Amino acid sequence: MSEPLFFAAALPAIGETVVLTGEEAQHAAGARRLRAGDTLWLFDGNGTLARAALLSSNKRGRSVELRIEERREEPAPARQLHLGCALPKGDRQAVLLDMATQLGMTDFTPLVCERSVVTVGEHSAERWARICLGACKQSRRLHLPHLHPAMTPGTIAPLGVLLVAHPDGSPLRSMMPDASSAVTVLIGPEGGFTDAELRALEAAGARRVSLGRSILRIESAAIALLAAVQFSG
Repeated sequence: MSEPLFFAAALPAIGETVVLTGEEAQHAAGARRLRAGDTLWLFDGNGTLARAALLSSNKRGRSVELRIEERREEPAPARQLHLGCALPKGDRQAVLLDMATQLGMTDFTPLVCERSVVTVGEHSAERWARICLGACKQSRRLHLPHLHPAMTPGTIAPLGVLLVAHPDGSPLRSMMPDASSAVTVLIGPEGGFTDAELRALEAAGARRVSLGRSILRIESAAIALLAAVQFSG
């Protein structure tokens, strides 16, 4: 599939029609000079992919009507990969979420830590959803990550094995979970987790993992650890 991929929250059965509006319609209309019968690919963020034929397009790109001609379901990722992460500053949040989504992150929880500098804004969740959607389109990933409300390190609900990035941790290879195990990766703020936060996490079964001698930025640490876990099997 080399054609552009577009998002539709609900995909009907084969033979039925669906209408794209808003940004998706504008993107579809701007992707090429659309003609009746042209093929577009749609996904719903829950694993459904559909091939659709263009029926009509508003001249201003406000709506695009399509008929579903083929659809298939892709199973959920074999590994649930949950990222709990203190928020970096500014545009680095976009870098974090874009790359994490491409790497297969299934869940994201922003962490509110004792040393956090950045907090969740009023419209942060909407912005994050757009970033994750764009990353799914680019990487041809059919499952959107689940975005969870902000939590403290001690209250986050981990999925499976709980790994905490820490300079004093053990090498990841010594505690690598098998390829089907759910994994939660926690990344602290620039100043790191406090001793109290680490004790609470370790009481919940967390394992400290080292990313080497360098002290990485939040987004660099998150991507490095996600990639190491994702491609370990």
